Amino acid sequence: MADTKYLFQRNKTWWVKVAVPRLLRDTLGYDLRRSLHTQDLDAAIAARDAVVLELREEIEEARRGPKHERACRTPAFSDDERGFLIKRREDFSDVTFLLEVNAPLLAKAAKPGQFVIVILHDHGERIPLTIADFDCARGTITLVIQAVGKSTREMQQQCRAGTYLHALVGPMGYPSELDARKVICVGGGLGVAPIYPQLRAFKEAGAYVVGVVGFRNSDLVFWQDEFEKYCDELIICTDDGSAGMQGRVTAGLEKALAQHPDTERVIAIGPPVMMQACAETTRPLGIETIVSMNPIMVDGTGMCGGCRVTIGNDIKFACVDGPEFDAHKVDFDDLMRRLKRFRRDEQQATDNWQKATV
Repeated sequence: MADTKYLFQRNKTWWVKVAVPRLLRDTLGYDLRRSLHTQDLDAAIAARDAVVLELREEIEEARRGPKHERACRTPAFSDDERGFLIKRREDFSDVTFLLEVNAPLLAKAAKPGQFVIVILHDHGERIPLTIADFDCARGTITLVIQAVGKSTREMQQQCRAGTYLHALVGPMGYPSELDARKVICVGGGLGVAPIYPQLRAFKEAGAYVVGVVGFRNSDLVFWQDEFEKYCDELIICTDDGSAGMQGRVTAGLEKALAQHPDTERVIAIGPPVMMQACAETTRPLGIETIVSMNPIMVDGTGMCGGCRVTIGNDIKFACVDGPEFDAHKVDFDDLMRRLKRFRRDEQQATDNWQKATV
C-alpha cells in the first residue's frame, strides 16, 4: 500500500495524516483521508498504524466486492478524461447559480454537512464548496455558487450544462450529527442551499424541523417547495419584506425560539456575521448551536493550515476537524480578520482576469 503517512508536530501536538494515492482512491470510489492528533508521540505512532490498517481493510473489501453490487461505480476521479460532466445549471440571480454534477460514487458517499473541492480547469484554483444536495439514484451532487471572486466568476462564465469540471474531490469533513429531536435550521445568503440536506436528513431521522431562511427580496427566493416538503414549519425572511416576514434571519430565529422553547439544537449556515448573530441569539438560552465554517482553504487535508479557526482555547482546522463547530466557542472576530488577509490579492486576480477576457 503506497500511501503517504505524515507524522509531524505543531503547537506541541503530534499530528498523524494518511493520504491515499489517486489509484487507491479510485478503488475505494472516493477520497479517503484521516487526521488524528495527540500530545503523546507513542500514541501518535500507534494511531498512524491503526489508520493504515483501517484503510488497508477498506481497500481489500472494495476490491473483493462484486461490481454488480455497487450501486454507483464511477470512480472519484472521472473515467472521462474531460472531467466531471455538468448535467444541469440553474441561475437564481445575477451572481448565484446552481450546478448539478455527475459524480456517482461521491453522491453515494456524501452526507449532510460535508463539502467538496472543485477545480474548474487544469490551471484552476481549488475551491471548497459545501454540498447543497446529493442524489445517488441520479448519480449527482448539487453545488450552489456565488460569483464573487476570480474563480467563481470564471465558473459562472464557463460552466454550462454539457461542459466539464476538471476535478472534484470529496466528500470532505465530518458529516452532521442528527441526534436532535427538535431542531431549527437557519440559512442565510449562500447558506440557504447547504442547510437543505441538513434539514432533510433531520426530518428523515424523525426530528421536528423548523426552517428559517433569509433572502434580500422575493426575487431571490429559491427551493421554497423543497424546504416546505421537509420542514414542519418554514419561516422565510426578506430584507425588504417582499416575501415572508421582514427582517434578517435572526428575527426569524427569535420567532422560532419563542414558539419552540424546547428546541434542542440550532444549526446556522451563512456569512460569518450572520452565524455570529445567530450564536449570540441562542447563547442566553443555552441552546446548542452549530455553525459550518468556510474559511480560506488550500489543500483540504490539514497540511497547509490556511483554514485555521479558533474554537475556545483550541486551534482547529476546518477541513479535517470540521466544518461544523460549536458556535458559542467560535472566535468570529478572528475568523473575519483572516478572511480579509488576501483581499488585495483576490481583487488583483479578479482585475487581471477581467482584463484578459475583454
